[in-house]
Amino acid sequence: MKLIIKNVTRAYKSKIAIDDVTCELTPGVYGLIGPNGAGKTTLMRMLADVLKPTRGEITVNGESIRVLDERYRDLLGYLPQDCGFYSYFTACRFLQYMSSLKGINKREADKKIDELLQLVNLSEQKHQKISKFSGGMKRRLGIAQALLNDPKILILDEPTAGLDPKERVRFRNLLSDISEDRIVILSTHIISDIEYMAKEVLILKHGRLVKQEAPETILQELDGKVWHITAPASELARLTQSYIIGNLQRRGYEIEARVIADHKPQDLASLQPPRLEDIYLYYFGDSPDVEG
Repeated sequence: MKLIIKNVTRAYKSKIAIDDVTCELTPGVYGLIGPNGAGKTTLMRMLADVLKPTRGEITVNGESIRVLDERYRDLLGYLPQDCGFYSYFTACRFLQYMSSLKGINKREADKKIDELLQLVNLSEQKHQKISKFSGGMKRRLGIAQALLNDPKILILDEPTAGLDPKERVRFRNLLSDISEDRIVILSTHIISDIEYMAKEVLILKHGRLVKQEAPETILQELDGKVWHITAPASELARLTQSYIIGNLQRRGYEIEARVIADHKPQDLASLQPPRLEDIYLYYFGDSPDVEG
């Protein structure tokens, strides 16, 4: 399967949310990253056929999704950032309702619902009203509904928001397991969620796609630019103005910091292996010493 986004633009009156984006996606997990306002949700809504591009085209195996219409939606699983629930429904009733909307017959739906509730660790809450669910439980239920029709294109907008670390690990493993024969597009601010499972990372900035590479390829950009330093706490303001600062810890009157800089920031600074979080700061941080 091949999903192609070709010269796609989405404009809202005076604002261009997505600006001439072109990329090609094949089965695997794609991590979509960028700051708030970069256009991630807009792009995902167009891929989910909720929004129409102002210009450009989205195709699957060479056929426009506008032509495919219902056939395209049969291929889709979509978890929006704000997933609406009927709070008086139970988890089971909600998934039955969503199954009927997706045209899944009742016998098949009931079997699938039991499997998915177990998968997202909600089996014991199967007959509990959604109004009693925590934010993380609602997110897990949203993930279950996105998987109901065994989609070949899975679009997930901030799926791990509200999940505890154990649930996030479970979810990451699930996505890695199912991505062999489907395209999974995952938007998140939790960079560690995509660092070890993404086939490629797509970086959006001001509505433009500035990078589409494998994580290991992107990380090579920061070889020799990530440092560990120890400095007096009184130096923090100067360091923050001069460099991109990642992790920071206070040790009494001193600080230990992870610094992104083109040049060695101090004599005793030691080089560190770059992480994907450093790439995010590199592209979206603000520093006179780093050219992002």
